[in-house]
Amino acid sequence: MVEDVPMHERTTDAPEAAVPLPDQPGRSYTPGESEQVRAMTSVEAGRLTGRPAASREPFGRAERVQLTVLAGMFVLMAAVLSAGAIAFTNLSGQILGLRAEMREEIGGLRAEMREEIGELSERMGQLSERMTRVETLIETHLVPASNARDPAGS
Repeated sequence: MVEDVPMHERTTDAPEAAVPLPDQPGRSYTPGESEQVRAMTSVEAGRLTGRPAASREPFGRAERVQLTVLAGMFVLMAAVLSAGAIAFTNLSGQILGLRAEMREEIGGLRAEMREEIGELSERMGQLSERMTRVETLIETHLVPASNARDPAGS
């Protein structure tokens, strides 16, 4: 026969297992309010909404690769622009230096040309005087008096 035993009574003779108590008094076994309020990760949100779980990272692998390539291109472009600016500055300095040298050279050539033109003018003046004397000699000694030019020019 089966005895009716109340539910709160023991039916076995096994000793009771001791349950260890927490080290800190007042610690609750249930999650605290701060844990309940914390934001859900995208994995948990996806699971609750029925959508596929997303990664906890803000960017996936493809996005990270794209960002890395874009950052590399930006750095490369900045390096090329800075190298171009440096080259332009150097080239500008060289051009300005060449212009100064050319002006100096042209100024020297002008001075030489003026000097040579002055000497040439002086020689032309001397030649003109000689030709005038030769003409005078020819007219006075070699041309008969009837064919002689009138000194007044008429």
